[in-house]
Amino acid sequence: MSQDIIELRTGQFSSIFLVFKSANLTIIKRALARKVKKSPTFFHNISVILKFDDILQKIDLVALKKLLAEFNIQVVGISDWQNSLQKELILSSGFLLLGKSEELGEVIPEPNYLPTKVIEGNVVKGQVIFAKNSDLIIHGNVESGAEVAATGNIHIYGKLKGRAMSGVNTNIGCLYVQHLDAEFISVNSRCLYKDNIPTEFLKRAVRIFAEKNQLEIRILGEY
Repeated sequence: MSQDIIELRTGQFSSIFLVFKSANLTIIKRALARKVKKSPTFFHNISVILKFDDILQKIDLVALKKLLAEFNIQVVGISDWQNSLQKELILSSGFLLLGKSEELGEVIPEPNYLPTKVIEGNVVKGQVIFAKNSDLIIHGNVESGAEVAATGNIHIYGKLKGRAMSGVNTNIGCLYVQHLDAEFISVNSRCLYKDNIPTEFLKRAVRIFAEKNQLEIRILGEY
């Protein structure tokens, strides 16, 4: 599955971090193709940042830049490099040097907000929905294998069994869920996989928000 090879992480500003789980460009290309097939406009007009890590260091960055261009992915630059060798590697590939990921708030402008995107019905396996520069309301379930994301808040009036990312393009998003049973949740780059979600919140109506360096979960109606 594509999420096993590439991972999207929310930023604290108008961007998405693209993280690779494989250094094989052929595998990355297939994963990106599956992602774009599910949601052809997902990467349109979104600024993407690459974080320098052990896997990215193994990738031919010149070839990677050409590959990302094939999918019209707009890469702002590469962050979190550590030394002069990595710096030279990034510059020689034609990517822009960025600083630490937590210091990039002024690199990208804040988004202009649009009316709330409303989905009537279930979001099914393999479906990807992104409410760019707006909130997202879903009157239905988000099934296992489905993925929803929004610049602002996400309200799910049903069961969340798939993946949900709120606050993708800002640092003020929250996630509201009537029935939490998610594969993955994220708010402002703070995230939890299902195995790490405290059991007392599972199958409950909750509000999820970012607090310092972690996610906080509150049962709706309890403060």
